[in-house]
Amino acid sequence: MTPTALIAAAGYSRSGTGRGPGIELLGLSIDEATGAPAVERLAVVELPDPSFVLWSQDGTLLHAVLEGDPTRVVAVRVSADGREAEVIGDLAVDGAGGCHLSRGTDPSTLIIAQYGTGTVVTVRLDDAGIPIEQIDLDDHRGLRDSGDNSVESDLGSPHPHQVVALPGTQLLAVPDLGLDRVLMYRQDGTGMIDLAGEIPLHRGSGPRHLAADHESEQLHIACELSGMVATAVRSEKAPQRRPAPGTDGPTHQWSVRSRIPASGRDGANAPSHIELTGDESALLVANRGPDTLSLVSLDPMRPLLVSEVEVGAHPRHFTQLGDLVLVAAQEGDRIDVLRRSGDELVRAAEPIVAPSVACLAIRP
Repeated sequence: MTPTALIAAAGYSRSGTGRGPGIELLGLSIDEATGAPAVERLAVVELPDPSFVLWSQDGTLLHAVLEGDPTRVVAVRVSADGREAEVIGDLAVDGAGGCHLSRGTDPSTLIIAQYGTGTVVTVRLDDAGIPIEQIDLDDHRGLRDSGDNSVESDLGSPHPHQVVALPGTQLLAVPDLGLDRVLMYRQDGTGMIDLAGEIPLHRGSGPRHLAADHESEQLHIACELSGMVATAVRSEKAPQRRPAPGTDGPTHQWSVRSRIPASGRDGANAPSHIELTGDESALLVANRGPDTLSLVSLDPMRPLLVSEVEVGAHPRHFTQLGDLVLVAAQEGDRIDVLRRSGDELVRAAEPIVAPSVACLAIRP
């Protein structure tokens, strides 16, 4: 079978703190007769703890953030067939514990969330997509005493965990697990980012990842500490609270309208990744503790948990390919292969062996 998709599987490595190789490139094929997926292992890139990866828009480069001290961002050139891959750029930045990266609204930049030091770093790319210099650093430790959330969550310090460009706006959203807030940034013509607003959440929520609809009318936030999914709705009227220092005239405002448990299982839950389905009719949420993937319907007046299926231990991230959902179970050392059918999640194939896998990215 000819591979129908190329998947980069990244995670904690034997050269770092885990059991995997770093990055492995997998060719996923779908049997036309049975619809069953099959995987071929194509190439390996040995790197220490690449905890998140992102493809360039043309699919020729893979950018990875290495979760060490200091944080490093690397560029990997990948051949058309996925069988050859080589590191062509490697840049260390100020700070440690980088756990997520995203393209900025300026496409010549990458924005990195550093969980370890509570900072957000902006990196410039050259014309070939290679990271060449750090141009900005925003320190969330200076935001501890602003507004009604002046006391931090139990983690005791800021922990930005993701960067998301919000569709239909010029804003970048950064959930900060330690500050119980989603910080909004605007990027200027030089590539620098500045605070432009925030969404406060209940104390102890621990916002980790979020998913925005195609116009960012609603933002769905996975809250690691409370085990909830919070939904923030955009409104014209700003929340009645004192803005954080350094914020300036946001053109969009959101306020939390609903919160539901991310899992229906008993016991503690630390949700990790969250995504909308392609038709935006439902949310998928990975749950660590119960070790499940949840399907949350958005058809009712408020989000409603309608399906939940067991996956490998510590599901940290997942991605979607048509009706397939591939789940990175970090402590299960595997990738679960599920299929969404309406309001149901079912197992589509046997899990794929993948030690300490933390992130999955499908080449565009």
